[in-house]
This record gives sequence, C-alpha cells and structure tokens, in this order.
Amino acid sequence: MDFRQLEYFTEVARFKSFTRAADHLHVTQPTLSKMVRSLEEELDIELFDRSKRQIVLTDAGETLLLEGEKILRQLSDLPSHLYDVMHLTKGTIRIGLPPLIGSLFFPRLLHQFSQQYPMVTIDIVEAGGHALEKAIVAGEVDLIATVFPADEHLTVYPFMEEELHLFLPEHHPLATRSSIVLEEVSKMPFVLFNETFSLHNVVLNACRAAGFEPTVTHVSSQWDFLCLLVAEENAVTLLPRSLAQRIQVNGVKTVPLETRVPWQLGVAVPTGRYQSYVTREWIQFIQNFYAKKE
Repeated sequence: MDFRQLEYFTEVARFKSFTRAADHLHVTQPTLSKMVRSLEEELDIELFDRSKRQIVLTDAGETLLLEGEKILRQLSDLPSHLYDVMHLTKGTIRIGLPPLIGSLFFPRLLHQFSQQYPMVTIDIVEAGGHALEKAIVAGEVDLIATVFPADEHLTVYPFMEEELHLFLPEHHPLATRSSIVLEEVSKMPFVLFNETFSLHNVVLNACRAAGFEPTVTHVSSQWDFLCLLVAEENAVTLLPRSLAQRIQVNGVKTVPLETRVPWQLGVAVPTGRYQSYVTREWIQFIQNFYAKKE
C-alpha cells in the first residue's frame, strides 16, 4: 500500500462516488477504480459495498478510512515539521499564563525572547491554571506556565521554585512576628484565588497538612483584590514571596511561614504530542533564563 492508493481510497470514501472523486483528483474514473481495486487485492479485503446504488464502506473500509486519514494528516504535517527545523527563528507560539505567574515572572522573559527571536509571534492567553491545563490538552495553546503538580497528561519542565508567605492585616497581633506557624491563623477567615487557579489547591493542601480546614469567605481571580479583602475583613491569604517583595498594600503585612509551603513553577506541554521548534526553544530559553539568576 502506498500513499497514492490511500489518498485515492479516502477521496472515494469522502465523496461516496468514484466519478466525483475522480473529478476532484483530476484522474480518469478507470484509473481511480483500478487503483482502489489494486488496494483491495493487496489487502485481500473488500473496502466498498458496491451492491447498492451509492457505494458504502464495509467495516474493513471504515477502519482503513479512520487510520488512513491519520496517516495522511501526519504526512501533510511533515513539511511544517521540517520547516521548524530549517527556519530556527520563525514561527508562532500560543502561551497560556495564569495572571499572577505572568505578571511576576514573564515580562522580562518575553522581552528578551523577542529580542533574540524578533520574527516569532507570541500570543498570550490568560486564565487560571486548571483552565489552561484543559486548554492545552484541547490544543488551544502550545505551552502553559503551571504549578506542580500538574495534570497527568502533561509533561512539565520546572524553571523555578519559591515559597508562599502569609498576608494578614497589619494591625493583627501576629503581624509583628518574624515568622508564623500556619495553625496559628486556623480560626481566621481565608480569602483565596478561585478554583480555576492552581494556587487555590496549593493553599488548601497546606492548611490540611497543618491539621485544619480553612474557612474560605471569598474567592477571586485578582491578587490585588485578595489583598484588599485581607486589609478590610480581618482575613488572611497565602501568596508568593515574590509578590510580597514587590508590592506594598496599605493595611497588609506579609510574614514568612515557619513550615515552608513551596510554590514550584514549570512550563508544560501535552505528553507525547509533537512540539514545534519554537515551543522547544521556549522551554530551553526559560530554563536557561532562570538558571542564570540562581
């Protein structure tokens, strides 16, 4: 069986007509019929039921059509795969970023990558971590930034790890401490990122590991709104150390935790799926970028 036999067979199956398939392929009908018959003889199976007015696939024909279309798609993609290898500085990549990770770690990274690869188009999609995991599995983005542990269908390449700090009202008695045990705020209301964000589960798991189930009074998709809730409602939250070092919110104090709560970040792609050169270069670029900063 060769490529042309498979192509001719799938066109006949698609048009359900030798005549229309031949017109589409710009070959004569006898040539097309001979090619399909040769394929049937080679496989020793009947691919079409020709006893009806309109040709119908047999069960063997249905199977060959399903698998044959996959093969033809792969062959069709081959030039683009080769193009990726030959043209190292061109392409497009769709990157999914949770807003907090994006704002903390990607502005300088994006700038330097664009300077090095000015012909590469970068499309940014912002959403929560869990929503982005679904998007990349569905093929809606090429690469996502995520928090460990990630979806089992993803391969994750770590690029940095830091820790979460406690954000609490500045007037709270514990705000003067140099460090806090998480259990000490177990009775206070918690405000968290909503369930579409990976950080939501990271905080819940940290509280459970400390022996309590937090009372979550509000959730949000915005870190600055969470900080305002902390200040106004005598609540607490856990957010990355990098955020604590970069911003200061009136009425909010940040304190390290005695028992470290890690926040490990990586970039992820679907396991087993072809990755373009641009995607592979992005993975290497971000790992090298943060390795130099350590």
